Amino acid sequence: MSDVFISYARPDRPRAQLLARHLEAQGWTVWWDWKIPAGKTFRQVIQAALDDARCILVLWSAQSINRKWVLEEADEGEDRGILVPALIENVRPPIGHRSTQAADLIAWDGQPAAPAFAALCMDIAALIGRPQPEKPPAQPTRAPQTVATSPKDGYVWIPPDEFWMGAVPGDRKAHDFEKRRHRVRITKGFWMSETPVTVAEYRRFAKTSGKPDHPVVGVTWDEAKAYCEWAGGRLPTEAEWEYAARGGKDRAKYPWGNQITPENANYTGSKWKGTSPVKAYPPNNWGLYDMAGNVWEWLADWFDEHYYQTQPADKPVDDPRGPQEGTVRVLRGGSFNYVPRYLRASYRLRYLPVFPNDRFGFRCVREVFP
Repeated sequence: MSDVFISYARPDRPRAQLLARHLEAQGWTVWWDWKIPAGKTFRQVIQAALDDARCILVLWSAQSINRKWVLEEADEGEDRGILVPALIENVRPPIGHRSTQAADLIAWDGQPAAPAFAALCMDIAALIGRPQPEKPPAQPTRAPQTVATSPKDGYVWIPPDEFWMGAVPGDRKAHDFEKRRHRVRITKGFWMSETPVTVAEYRRFAKTSGKPDHPVVGVTWDEAKAYCEWAGGRLPTEAEWEYAARGGKDRAKYPWGNQITPENANYTGSKWKGTSPVKAYPPNNWGLYDMAGNVWEWLADWFDEHYYQTQPADKPVDDPRGPQEGTVRVLRGGSFNYVPRYLRASYRLRYLPVFPNDRFGFRCVREVFP
């Protein structure tokens, strides 16, 4: 993932390179070069870089305002709320971008101490924050292991760390109950089942029937809780689930990035017309499958639409477990018959815990593993 994607016309490459070098010196990661790896197309590489970018910096010049790909990249930045435009020549931005205030780099002499560059850095920092020093990845206290014949196998170790919980900046589809974005500290690592609980696994517990490699559905919150306890674990908290779903990408809308396609997840209009087998789609960075799409997943927490607003904005909260009481429980992840906006990692669904639903499943976590 890059902090800044620089969009520019080929004749402006020297200016783009200079900006990239100075932004990287500030501590941000920057994507600006057009090197295409073997086996990849120009469109694939550009789209992947755009998907992962937290900020799209567009350089307006006499050349770039007429380049189709620069306009497309600027439009995507505008749509996602992550566009920072900058004038490097005295031109009018294209129609559709003239109302957005652009940083003035026309007379910038390339010095990092110049007011023009400092103002640009302030614009970027206002959008994505100042660069933070990299923290070494937390290591599990012991290597992951599984039990070959037990329904408790197939768990993935999720290391302790801090993350940003809630809607990412610039996410225009976010609801008020996904905000305020706040820091959460997961103080203890945990094991999470790599897929939702399948019919075959649940059958051993409740003697149900169905498609053995599909997620089990139609269980109430209490039944999901009972299964996880029988399997030696529990339902994940809302914070644990979002932390695990993001897989270290807490600046992205989805577990893999900021865009979604039918190749990422099972959602409305997919070829399955219902649940898909687990592991039908790629896992996230931490090896967890179906963290977006396929089935909604019951979580341990009660739902309160104002709960995020009660969380402190200036310091992380350790291992939050949600409101102490309520009437509806939280579900996360989206399902096969929901549109993409509901598959975002921050979206929160509510439902009465006593009612089953053919779109609802679950997965378990364990704090220890035998």
